Amino acid sequence: MSEPLPPEPLRGEPPVLTHDPASRVGPDASVRVVGAPVASTGDRTTIDRGPVPALELDRAAPVPVAPAARRRHRRRWFSAAAVLAVLGAGCLAAAVLGSGGAERAHGAPAALRLATPVLSARRSPDLLRRPVAARAVRAAIDPVVARFPDASCVVVSDGRTDLAATNPTTPLAPASNTKLLTASAALHVLGADTTLQTTVAAAAAPQAGRVAGDLYLVGGGDPLLSTTTAATRMTHGAEPTTSLETLADQVVAAGVRSVDGSVRGDGSRYDDERKVPTWPQRYIADGTASNLGALMVNDAWTQDPVDPAGAKGGPAPDPAAHAAAVFTRLLVDRGVTVAGAPAVGPAPAGAVPVTSVPSRPVSELVGQMLAFSDNTTAEMLLKELAAHDGSQGSTAGGIQVLVSDLTARGLPVDGLVLHDGSGLSRENRATCELLDAVIRSEGTDGPFAAGLARPGRPGTLDDRFGSEPLRSRLAAKTGTLNDVTALSGWVTTDSGTPLAFSTVQNPAGRRIQAGDLALPGQLLQALLSYPQAPPAEQLSPLPPNPT
Repeated sequence: MSEPLPPEPLRGEPPVLTHDPASRVGPDASVRVVGAPVASTGDRTTIDRGPVPALELDRAAPVPVAPAARRRHRRRWFSAAAVLAVLGAGCLAAAVLGSGGAERAHGAPAALRLATPVLSARRSPDLLRRPVAARAVRAAIDPVVARFPDASCVVVSDGRTDLAATNPTTPLAPASNTKLLTASAALHVLGADTTLQTTVAAAAAPQAGRVAGDLYLVGGGDPLLSTTTAATRMTHGAEPTTSLETLADQVVAAGVRSVDGSVRGDGSRYDDERKVPTWPQRYIADGTASNLGALMVNDAWTQDPVDPAGAKGGPAPDPAAHAAAVFTRLLVDRGVTVAGAPAVGPAPAGAVPVTSVPSRPVSELVGQMLAFSDNTTAEMLLKELAAHDGSQGSTAGGIQVLVSDLTARGLPVDGLVLHDGSGLSRENRATCELLDAVIRSEGTDGPFAAGLARPGRPGTLDDRFGSEPLRSRLAAKTGTLNDVTALSGWVTTDSGTPLAFSTVQNPAGRRIQAGDLALPGQLLQALLSYPQAPPAEQLSPLPPNPT
């Protein structure tokens, strides 16, 4: 679903809870992970508006070292070991090429003398190129970064070095860039290949085509369960779906011809909290998000086939009841007699499956959520994070699992505050440091990167960055609220170098303007020339000279 510019969200600070990965919290709670901002950006060197600082050895008394810090220490030791290896190789070369103490055999070739000293920086040409390239790109992007509003953060990284890092640890409202966190946690916790099953069951196996009692439509959390009419509400191109018509066909193929009772919708996998408390009701009324439940069809929007004319279309108060009504109509259209009116209720213990249909794999659900910025998909994946271990799915429980996953992977969660998984809540907070760390941790390959929107393709970038070279170089997640705009993802430079970037703007006291939306594009254009530096062969050691 697209990300319209909704009216100003409700104000006010809802209660939050300090994050405790071992606990479950109530439905009205959120999770706050707050820490003092730090200058460090993990294991990367920050280069921002000045010379690269010299490394200093900390000779203070030992202090407890966190896992992330231990990893940084290990990397420093590995770097030191690599330098020593280079020096050792150079010394060996010097010994072999420059030795004059040994007898030279008659007719042997002349000995060689090193033209480049063993301790020359030329023996690590990349160390020479990187500062030059960093200074060049900084000169190009600094004027653009300076035009971002004060309440903004920008991080650009080539994977090892922050080429730009402005307010990287400042928590800001990230809008739909929140979905980057939801996507990453869903892939790691649920698994990319996992599917969510929608099942048809009965208290007893059908006999001679007859279901004695009710037929249950049991929701498994599939956010894309749809009929063919769902396409009428797709505003950014065709989206993947799971066909409810296919499930009805399978019921008929299983031999069911009559149901003595009703079709009952079972959404008990998730709780009954239909929307996030910090959302204004208009988000549901205008279809920005849906009334949530484990059993939903067509985003719980009352439209065809329940309302063929669409005149009374709108949000269904009870998604499971709406799904039961839609499925009843599909069965009747296929010649199945259903005696009772559509209803809701959990399937009885020991219910016998009649048939089922799997969702798209989680990798594709994540891709649909990222490319189309689907708020409903994001919220259902968040609830599924809580339900995957047998607990009842809830927003608060999903936030606990999400934050625990990010923390366990060593990602910088200081300052993170979440009320939802979609970013619709204006009370969410995240840093560009965290967004950048998530993007880099997922890399340029895999379902996460593949799911990001591309210019000119179905998704939220279908009408942005339409000119080359950005049209074919950009993969990103958008984010939009009245007073928030964000863009984060990957851009490929002229040299073929992928750069991770994150930008979030929260201009104070005003709505987002066209100039704000243009700034990320100007930044990306300035990055395309990276790296500007002499080629490595010009900086490599010179060939040895004969003695």
